[in-house]
Amino acid sequence: MKNRALFPALLLVLLCAFEAAASEASLEGVYNAAGSNPGGRGSYEGSVTITRTGETYKIVWNVGSVFIGTGIVVDEVLSVAYTDENKKWFGFVAYRILNEGRRLEGLWGPHGGKALGSETLTKR
Repeated sequence: MKNRALFPALLLVLLCAFEAAASEASLEGVYNAAGSNPGGRGSYEGSVTITRTGETYKIVWNVGSVFIGTGIVVDEVLSVAYTDENKKWFGFVAYRILNEGRRLEGLWGPHGGKALGSETLTKR
């Protein structure tokens, strides 16, 4: 009798774990990027590729220049540290995950910066 009572609870836990994993897995893909530079210094467009790499994600931006980052997901936020191709410049971005990973809205900045830029990623 006790085993029957545990089954619904176990099923609920497994479904929640599967849903969380599916949500994160849905981040993988190619996105259109549209952003604005910190301090109102112009806008940009390009593409971003997100690949799952175990517990982290590899993010590659092609927005006129190429940037490469590593990110983690915590509470529906993808947080990323990134650098340029030559590893001479680095920054951070935090994206809110919306529409099951089809849209990411973020704020970003360079290391040591005093203003933030914004960026929206839309899955292709």
